[in-house]
Amino acid sequence: MKSLAREVNWLGKATAQADEKALARVVQVLDGLKDRGAADQVLAQARQRLRALRPARPLGFMRVLFLPLDGAIVASARWRRGEPLVPRSALAPLAQLVQQRLGAQAEQVAAGCEGRTTADLAGVAQLGAMLWPVAALALPAAPPPAWAETGLSAADYGAIAGLCRPLWEQGELLWAAMAAGPEGPPEPLARAALQAMLPAGPQPTTAALAALVGRAASPGQVAMIAAQLEPLCRAAAQEALDRVLDQPLPQLDLLDLAAATSTAATLVARLEDLERCSLIHGERQRRLVALKRTADEACRERFLAGMETQVMTPAGQMMAGSPASDTVVLSLETGARQLRGLELVGRRLGSGAAYDKAMATMTEALVRLAPMAGDGADDLRRVDLARLVEILSGPDAAVQMLAAGGG
Repeated sequence: MKSLAREVNWLGKATAQADEKALARVVQVLDGLKDRGAADQVLAQARQRLRALRPARPLGFMRVLFLPLDGAIVASARWRRGEPLVPRSALAPLAQLVQQRLGAQAEQVAAGCEGRTTADLAGVAQLGAMLWPVAALALPAAPPPAWAETGLSAADYGAIAGLCRPLWEQGELLWAAMAAGPEGPPEPLARAALQAMLPAGPQPTTAALAALVGRAASPGQVAMIAAQLEPLCRAAAQEALDRVLDQPLPQLDLLDLAAATSTAATLVARLEDLERCSLIHGERQRRLVALKRTADEACRERFLAGMETQVMTPAGQMMAGSPASDTVVLSLETGARQLRGLELVGRRLGSGAAYDKAMATMTEALVRLAPMAGDGADDLRRVDLARLVEILSGPDAAVQMLAAGGG
């Protein structure tokens, strides 16, 4: 058993450090396993990255059931009594209990999950509308016999079930706002979901707010909506903001350049939204400043790495070899555009001068690669190089390079 634990721990660490494509492949394999025990232990160490990247995951009865509580689910070791959170160890027993009590309805939902993933937002909404309202009525007052295997007490069951029921009751409204997270979510959706939770009390409302903020492109705006609904919600809104400020940043160095640019753009938009949030001041403001500084450094490091691997090295190889194929040229131009995109995102974090210097250095290096004169092949390569300079530094820089080489 100790040997298996060591292997699971090693695989978990390796998964957490894998690049985006490798991580997606590992998740796909593990999601296909019927026995989830070891798989969940492996994925536990990559949970933060999965939350940031949100790869499409296959739908199943349990996943659909707990999507409205997505922001309130934590590792069992982090769960504390009295908090509006659900330990991960409770998910399977609760799902089995609901599934047993719903019978044919549960079978219909499980069948509807076949071939679908979490990327199918409309499919989740359809299945959730069938499941969440009846699931809220299915939980009995007493815990099932399997509850003892969770290591939780009967009193814990009552508290956790009391958290699940109201979120399932309002699951359709909550999911509508969660699914629209990349668009804010729009204020009417967020307000409707949170307003519907208020009668259930502060803990379910806090859990719902965590679910919304976790998926929101504008978490500060969602927190402000909550704080304006009722005075008691202000503390919950600030707790939600604390969780956002405590989240580790996405590991841009483990993403390809296109994914790094997209992820960085999402991150920067969230940080800009938090800067506009009037609930963030004092110590929270200092944490936000530190978070922005760390994000700035991560963007610049990924930019410099991409500059070398996506532009300078392949450009040098092109100039040293025979005329490049259309595929090679297209790959270079794509890399240059992606690099320029990351630069534009990174500038929003405040290091404009650093990017100016890096872009100037790269342009000068590309110009030095261009032959001053030569045969037709050299002329073609110089034009290809000028195209890179144009993408990165504009048409004037490209014209100057060609003019200097006699092009």
